[in-house]
Amino acid sequence: MKKLIREHIRHQVRKMFEEREYDLRQLSPMAFDALGQDTLGIPPSAIVDVKIVKAPKPIFKCFLENGQTFNLIDNGLYMQADINRILFDLDRDDDVNGAKYEMEKLMQQGKLKTDGEEDASDEEDASDPFEPDSEEPAEEPEA
Repeated sequence: MKKLIREHIRHQVRKMFEEREYDLRQLSPMAFDALGQDTLGIPPSAIVDVKIVKAPKPIFKCFLENGQTFNLIDNGLYMQADINRILFDLDRDDDVNGAKYEMEKLMQQGKLKTDGEEDASDEEDASDPFEPDSEEPAEEPEA
């Protein structure tokens, strides 16, 4: 009985990994290859979501688990990666190496602050320097 349960658990775990890989395979074949070990080398578990941006060329916006994003652009003949606002042609080895370097930096960055998580020092600095102080001036004595 235990052996049967173990086999079932293994089967279910394998099925979950295959489904996750299939979700990423729904991208264009070139985009899936660009994410794989041969090009950028991103583990599938690091990618939380991929959205297709409507544009003349298919753009895949990839969301990482640390809250960072990057874009893959399918140009038909080759893929481009837009990482940290730098565009890399993934058909050139030197660009692939640069993209891997930038991807490592991107994956090491922390989560971005949301709008509600501003520091108190940011709120104090946000006041307008040309706006008069809220304190009322002292009254002048009458002569």
